[in-house]
Amino acid sequence: GLVPSWILITEGARGDGGYLLDKNLRRFMPDYEPVKKELASRDVVSRRMVHHMRQGYGVESPYGPHLWLDIRHLGAKHINTNLREIAAICRNFLGIDPVKELIPVRPVQHYSMGGVRTNIDGAAYGLQGLFAVGEASCWDLHGFNRLGGNSLAETIVMGMIVGGKVAEYAAGTVFKYSSALVDGFVRQTRNRIDDLVSGRKGKENVFAIRRKMESVLMEHVGIFRNGSGLKQAVEELQVLHARAQNLGLVSTGRGANPELAAALRLPGMLRLALCIAFGAFARTESRGSHYREDFPYRDDVNWLKRTLAYWPEGSELPVLKYETVKITELPPGDRGYGEMSSRQAQSTGRAASK
Repeated sequence: GLVPSWILITEGARGDGGYLLDKNLRRFMPDYEPVKKELASRDVVSRRMVHHMRQGYGVESPYGPHLWLDIRHLGAKHINTNLREIAAICRNFLGIDPVKELIPVRPVQHYSMGGVRTNIDGAAYGLQGLFAVGEASCWDLHGFNRLGGNSLAETIVMGMIVGGKVAEYAAGTVFKYSSALVDGFVRQTRNRIDDLVSGRKGKENVFAIRRKMESVLMEHVGIFRNGSGLKQAVEELQVLHARAQNLGLVSTGRGANPELAAALRLPGMLRLALCIAFGAFARTESRGSHYREDFPYRDDVNWLKRTLAYWPEGSELPVLKYETVKITELPPGDRGYGEMSSRQAQSTGRAASK
């Protein structure tokens, strides 16, 4: 992502031949991945970047350390044509010209690999009539890592299949609903808005809590994870979730009000953050982009299963359940590169023999 706006700089910049440089303007990825270099997968490149900054090679800034993306050698014509969106973002949001200047970057959260669990038709578990598609769903198109091109497959393949199933369902279903149920939820939402505008439940600031949530996730639930950090994250997020029940607006809340919208969303955002952190704490292995420093290897014997998180009404933490992965054609394997590759097969073999 672009520092400090955190806008996505597409991996197409690496795909087209961009280099990652450290504070000494040294290209460092060949040191870690001699074959793939900057073309290693997203999770590997992200870990290498963070590791390199941890070693003191990051460029210090008011927004934390970053690295440089260098695409100058690709030339003005290529940048302004093939990478024109990157060029526009750099010029409009940072005032730099990537044809002549380096781009400050660091890993950021960009996409979701979880979602509403569905069956093969895209129908959600446990709620008739709800379908989920794309990044909003867990449909088994990709596993515990999301590779370039998945979004296109989700749009075309999943859109075609699930779209057809939605049409079938709609054609064969009589739409019935309880107006009393709708009225009850409308009253509930109106009461929430009134509470926020009046401040009668408290005066907690939505943006202060959201910024703290972001910092907790970045610090403890990011590229590198470990048990103590994840435990601390869960504890801190629980405190923030409790505080979020006492939000009060500074503004009037009238009109298209960003503060009101943020306040309505924040409790749900914190519950989702807790699902991620608590699920990561419980999963004592590394798999895909979930990388535990204290459990650095994939454990197919104990953890070849999905985490399903449920949040009972009034609960302070989600309930975690697990669903065994059904292997059809392609079992999990060694990708053949990355810091875990050379030892992963040995570790998996030892675990299977126990």
